[in-house]
Amino acid sequence: MTETLRLEALRKTALLDTVPEERFDRLTRLAANALDTNIALVSFIDQDRQWFKSKQGLDRKETPRDIAFCAHAIQSKDVMVVADAKLDARFLNNPLVTGDPNLRFYAGAPLITKDGHALGTLCVLDDKPREDFGPDQQQILADIAASVMTEIEADAQEQIIDELNVVNEELQHRMGNMYAHVSSLISIMSRTGVEGDDFAERLHERVAVLAETQALIASNKFESALLSDIFETTIAPFVTPESRRQLRVSFSEDIEVSARGAFTMTLMLNELVTNAVKHGALKDEDGTVSFSWVADGDVIKMAWREKANLASDIMINHKGFGSQILTRIVPLDLQGEGHHEVGKKGLNYTVSARRERIET
Repeated sequence: MTETLRLEALRKTALLDTVPEERFDRLTRLAANALDTNIALVSFIDQDRQWFKSKQGLDRKETPRDIAFCAHAIQSKDVMVVADAKLDARFLNNPLVTGDPNLRFYAGAPLITKDGHALGTLCVLDDKPREDFGPDQQQILADIAASVMTEIEADAQEQIIDELNVVNEELQHRMGNMYAHVSSLISIMSRTGVEGDDFAERLHERVAVLAETQALIASNKFESALLSDIFETTIAPFVTPESRRQLRVSFSEDIEVSARGAFTMTLMLNELVTNAVKHGALKDEDGTVSFSWVADGDVIKMAWREKANLASDIMINHKGFGSQILTRIVPLDLQGEGHHEVGKKGLNYTVSARRERIET
């Protein structure tokens, strides 16, 4: 285990620099009394210091890491015992030995997480040497250290539960939004006279594209997605590498689109690209499509323009489900104005939107 991962595990406990707690103090009192020492500590080894979550018989809150006995103890999985610090080359010149609190004896049991990271120790110390700290005493210290880890892991478990509750609430919210979007889509389609197999096929196509957009929103922690990314996600199922080169997108600034706004943007772009592939510029290898938007204060102005020689009288005069979405439903939702024109040389569609309807 690397030092970086160990420090990360220590910080995840959220215990550093917190106030004393009786649940830990109870265990250090038990250790000091059971093992007959003046000092008992729950010690965490931070990057440059040793910090005491619980302490009995010591006034200090922390010491530099480079003089900490516990910095040595965390290197082992077993209890580290220093019977007489003045006889140990590692510690005989240590200021904690040569000065206050004049330590002579140390025993520390590492506090090891389930992932193998040693956060610190439960340690007992005294100003007198101890030659009698044998296996039984070491086992007592290790058992109490295990109880300290139980308390630390209880915190971690509670934190996980809290995080899962947040995730669950967010999931319910997002699923509710998705159900609302599908319900809106069904309601929209039911008002346009689409029936039977055609209704089912069109609904399936649009729900599939909405699902791709929802995945894009989810990848951004359900906060928002860039309009340029929504454009690419929506057109992806309908274009080939060759036809993609016929598409151009341009903008003065990219727009952060909310989950709500993404529904309308996806619905609009889906209708436009579907029509372009089936009947418009993307059916003609020489055709071109441009999609652009500009921000003008609180208003976003968008334009989809196709240039091709495929427009027939049927296309020009057709007022189907798609055109109703583009000319009625999208402008209404965006609180703007929409214009949809098909001519012999192609198609022009423009729509304006209040920025707040897209971004919030």
